[in-house]
Amino acid sequence: MYVERHSRPAGARLTAPLASRCNAHVVARATRRRGASVRRAVLGVLSALLGTAMLMTTGHALAQATSAEMPTASSSVAANMSAVVVALPSSGTATPIRPAVPIGQATLTQGVAQLKERYNLSHVWLRTESDAGVGLEAATRGDDVRQMLPVASLSKSVTAIGIALLVQQGKLSLDAKLGDLLDTYSKQHGKPLDPSLRDLTVRRLLAHRAGLATNGYNDPVNGLFSGLAIRRVGGSADFFNYLDAGDAGHSTGKSDFVYSNVSYLLLGMVIEAVSGDEYKHFCETRIFAPLGITGATLPDNWRLLAPFAGWQMSTSALLKVWRVFDIRRPSLLTETTLRTLLLDKQSGPVRADRNVYYTLGVFMVPGAGERSYRISHDGIADFFRTQSTYYTVVEKTVPGDSWALVVSPIPSRGQFGAIQRDVRRIIRQARLAP
Repeated sequence: MYVERHSRPAGARLTAPLASRCNAHVVARATRRRGASVRRAVLGVLSALLGTAMLMTTGHALAQATSAEMPTASSSVAANMSAVVVALPSSGTATPIRPAVPIGQATLTQGVAQLKERYNLSHVWLRTESDAGVGLEAATRGDDVRQMLPVASLSKSVTAIGIALLVQQGKLSLDAKLGDLLDTYSKQHGKPLDPSLRDLTVRRLLAHRAGLATNGYNDPVNGLFSGLAIRRVGGSADFFNYLDAGDAGHSTGKSDFVYSNVSYLLLGMVIEAVSGDEYKHFCETRIFAPLGITGATLPDNWRLLAPFAGWQMSTSALLKVWRVFDIRRPSLLTETTLRTLLLDKQSGPVRADRNVYYTLGVFMVPGAGERSYRISHDGIADFFRTQSTYYTVVEKTVPGDSWALVVSPIPSRGQFGAIQRDVRRIIRQARLAP
């Protein structure tokens, strides 16, 4: 939006309706005549009354009309005059008027308030970025849009990028087995690797096809609750201890899709074993620093959950991480790496009746073309009884918009889909706002 404001003497502004009323009879008389003399008479009258700005428009209209069409032309001119505002030339320098808020910002802010009320939430943070990188963000009153928030399972996308970097550098193979990767590492941590884990490959772990324990909310009867593991050893324990604390250090050997935090816990160990660096430091120096992200942290009391649910960051930082997944604009990961890992269909869809794949720490839906797809993920942070709970969801369409939403407390699971649909509607409205 760009508006120019000019300084002009009092009375210099003349609206078209007023001009129309003052000069209707003049135009009518003039249009009864014929030829060039008629046009000169009409233009002379209008020039005196309306000035140069209106003269240019009227002159063009009359110049296009023949003597036989003059009555019709005069009606057209009168119609034009009722639809425009006439301003005489300024006598000062043009001064741009900047909008008080970005276009669409008010719509997004109103949408956040609606989400809070509709779903009985205490806090809402929402950020969206257009395909061109233009961002809009809003939060509930009293909340900072830059606040670092628990992103729960969105941490898996960070761990997956770390694995992809090691593959890209030739230090790791997707078909490498845990027995070869973690044997020495496990012994250094005081517990040999369980035999059922030794044949698991990196590819199977990335795709949640390693026969590992599922999460408690996926299977409340047989699932593993991370809160229980935290209460047993404390959140500040090394994440290697999660295997013992959650009784999760073994595999059934099955290869069907079963969403499991343990898969990405083991990938965090692979990052440490292959890179020789601590997981937290590796992510900070190899992922966040190159992306210009300073607002990401791994609190000590979340250390046990680090590779699959430990990171905290702002919605802006989270979308910066997800920009890595845009195959059209390669950054940390090359187009070849993204094609090999992110768009990998080798493991098959998560369900036989759905064209959805779990690849590089995200759910991926292929689009019409080979460079078109949508990725998404959500997460639940409810590990500590003494802390607030959070629900996080991110969606990125290539090509298209991306958005990140964090709300607290966690809505009911039956509301997740409705909330996501409402967010998409709010963003569409914000993009269309004049």
